[in-house]
Amino acid sequence: MAVVWAFPGQGSQRKNMAEGLFERFPAIAAEADAVLGRSVRELCDDPALLQDTRNLQPVMFTINALKYLDLAGRSPQPDFMAGHSLGEYSALYAAGAVDFSTGLRLVSARADIMARATGGAMLAVVGLEADRIERVLSGVGASDVDVANYNSPLQTVLSGPEESVRALAPVLRREGAGKCVLLYVSVAAHSRYVREAADELGAVLDTVDFRAPRVPVLSNVTALPHRAEEIGALLREHMVRPVRWWDSMRYLAGQGVTELVEVGPGSVLGKLWATVEQPEPARPAAAVPVAVPPPAPVAAPRPAPAPARPNPQPRPGAGQLGAPGFRERYGVRLAHAAGASGAGTPELCARMAAAGLLSFADRAADVPVGAARGGWGMALRDDPTAPAAVSRFLEHGVRHVEADFPAGPTADLVRFRFRGARRHRDGTPVSAHHVIARVTGIEQAAAFLAAPSRALLMSLVAGGGLTEEEAEAARGLPVASDLAVETSAGWSTDCADAFALLPAITALVRRVTHRNGYPEPVHVGVRGAAGTPERTAAAFALGADFTVTTSVNQCTPQSLRSRPQKEKLSALMDQDLCWAPGERHFALGARTRVVRVGTLFPARANHLYRLYRDHRSFDEIPAATRAHVERACLGRSFDEVTAVLTAPGPEGPGGPRHRMASVFRWYLREAARVDHAGEPARPLDHRLDCDTELADFNRRVAGTELAPWTARDADTVAEYLLTGAAELIGAAGRRCGPKSAHR
Repeated sequence: MAVVWAFPGQGSQRKNMAEGLFERFPAIAAEADAVLGRSVRELCDDPALLQDTRNLQPVMFTINALKYLDLAGRSPQPDFMAGHSLGEYSALYAAGAVDFSTGLRLVSARADIMARATGGAMLAVVGLEADRIERVLSGVGASDVDVANYNSPLQTVLSGPEESVRALAPVLRREGAGKCVLLYVSVAAHSRYVREAADELGAVLDTVDFRAPRVPVLSNVTALPHRAEEIGALLREHMVRPVRWWDSMRYLAGQGVTELVEVGPGSVLGKLWATVEQPEPARPAAAVPVAVPPPAPVAAPRPAPAPARPNPQPRPGAGQLGAPGFRERYGVRLAHAAGASGAGTPELCARMAAAGLLSFADRAADVPVGAARGGWGMALRDDPTAPAAVSRFLEHGVRHVEADFPAGPTADLVRFRFRGARRHRDGTPVSAHHVIARVTGIEQAAAFLAAPSRALLMSLVAGGGLTEEEAEAARGLPVASDLAVETSAGWSTDCADAFALLPAITALVRRVTHRNGYPEPVHVGVRGAAGTPERTAAAFALGADFTVTTSVNQCTPQSLRSRPQKEKLSALMDQDLCWAPGERHFALGARTRVVRVGTLFPARANHLYRLYRDHRSFDEIPAATRAHVERACLGRSFDEVTAVLTAPGPEGPGGPRHRMASVFRWYLREAARVDHAGEPARPLDHRLDCDTELADFNRRVAGTELAPWTARDADTVAEYLLTGAAELIGAAGRRCGPKSAHR
C-alpha cells in the first residue's frame, strides 16, 4: 500500500489552524519571522490580515511546513508528495528540494507579484464535467476565459477577465452546473493573464538551485514527478497553466497509492481523493437546449478577440468534435494530435503542449525527458532500436507513444504498454501508458485490439520485462489504447482509404470491446487526411474520434526542416510530388511519396530499384552502371558500404541479393539525413518525404494569413483545421435538421 502526503493551498485557511505548532517548533517560527520581517503568529491569528494574499501565502506555507514536521516526527516517510497550487511549494520543501527559508522567500515573492497582478476573477464550477464546460466556453465564444483548475471530474475552476467570468455563471447553470461560485480573489491565476507575473517570478526562481526531491513530488503542470533541473521552469509555468490535480490523483492511483494524508488545514484534498476510486459520473443533462447560429466563413485564424461578455447564442466549437474520452485520456483540449513523421521536434511539441494539444516527438537522446515533463508523446517504430527506445521512455516516465508496427505488436511494445499496469480493488485492469497504433487494415487493427498472448506475457515476466502483477492485468486490456487509420494521402503505398476503412474498424472495435469486456474505450482516428477544414470535417462526420496531422507539421516554424526547405514545402502542390522506393519493404516494391522538385532523389532511387529487380547481385550489373551507382548514388564503393552494415552470410536470405538490397536501403536512409540545422546532408539528391495533406493545406490557405510558413505555428494550424471543421459540421447539421452531424 503506497501513501501520498498532500499539501493544501490558498483557500484552505481556517481559524486556529496553527493548533499549538508555533510553541512546538519555535525555531521554525523564529526563522519565518526573520524572513518576513514580522510575526508570523500575529499574521496567522488576524483574519483581516489574512485577506491579503501577501500575508496569506507565506502563512499557509509556514503552517504546512509545521504540520509536516509534526507528522514526520511520528510517521514513516510517504511514497509520494503533492501540493495543490500554492501547496506545491510546501511539498517541495518537505521533500528536501529547498530549505525552509528559501521556500518561504519564494512564496513571499510569489505573493507580492500576484498581489500586483490585479484585474481578473475566478469561478468555481461544481456538478458539470470539464469537457462540457469547455464546449460551453467554445460555443458561447468565451475565448478569453481559461481553465485554471481540473480538481475532479465535477469540479473545475475558470479564470479570466471579471466581466466574462461573471457572465458565464448563469450560462453554466443552464447547462446543468450545480454551483457556480465566484472566488474571493482579484487575479486571474493559472491563466494567460498572469504571464508577466510568471516571468517576474521566473527571474526569482532562476536564483535558486533546487535539489533532487528525496520523495517524488508531483508537478501541478505535468501531473508527473518533478526532476531537479526542471523544478524552476515548471514553477514558473505553474502560474499560467492549469492545476492538473485530477490527473495527478489518477497518476498516483496508477502507481498503487491507496491512501492520501492531508498535511495542512482543512480536508478538501481528502474529499477530492475519495472520488478517485469512484466510477466516472454520469453526464448531467443540460437544462436548456443549445441553439446553433449560422457559422462564420472559414478563414485563417485571427488574433484572440478582446475580452467581452460571452455571446448567449453558442457557436459550434472545435472542442465538441471527436471523443471526449480521447481528450480526457491525453489531457488535451481538442481531439487532435500532431504526428511525428519527421517533424516532431521538442520545440513543436512544447508549443502544442502549452496550447493544451497533443503531439509526438521523433526519437532523440534528450527528447524523452521533455516528453515526460511536457505531457507529449514519442514516436516508436518497429526497428532494431526499439528495445533501447522503450527502456529510455520508461526510465524517463514517457506515457504516450505513436506506434508504427506494420507487422503487429511486439514484445517491446507490450513491455511499454503494460509497465506499471495493475488491477483496482474491484478487479478492473488499468495501465498508465497509452499506445496510439498506426494501422492500415482490418487484420492489423485486430492484432492491436487483442490482449497480449499468454506466451508473450510469460516470456516478458521470465525476462524481467514485466512483473507477474503487470502481466496479469495485461490479459484484460488491448495492446493499443487507440487506433489511427493511415490514409491514402499518406507517404507509403501500404496506406489505406481511411474513409472506407474507418467505419469497418470502428465496428470491429465495438465488437471486440464488448466481447472482451474491456473497461475503457479504444478510440479510432484518422491519420494523414486532415489537411483542410473540409477533410477534417469529413473525418469527424464519418465517426472519427480524433485526427492526426502528418506533413503539414513539417512546414511549421517549429519543425526540423531548414528555411529553404520550408519555403519549398509551403508552395508545394500535388504535381510537385511523386512516388519513389521506400526503405521499408524495399525488396517487395513498397513505395513512398516524396517531393520531386529540386532533387535528383526520385530518379536515382527508382533507378536503384530497377537494378535490384532485374539482377540477382550487384556483380551482375554492368560494370559501367556499377561505377555510376558508386560514384553518383553511394559516394563510395559497394564494398565500403557493405562494411559499415551488418555483413550477412553468403547463402540464403543473407546472400548477394540481400546485400544489394541492404546497400540500396542505406542510400535511401542517407539521402534523408540532415544536419543539426536541418540542412540536407546530400543537397543534390535529398529525400524529402511528403504527402498530399500538405498540398491540400497549401491550396486551402493560399492568399490568407497562413500562406507563409512563418505564420503556421503548430497550434495555430490545429486550431484552424478543427475550428473550421466545427463550423462546417454545424452548418451541415442545420441543413439536415435537428440531428447532430458528428459523434
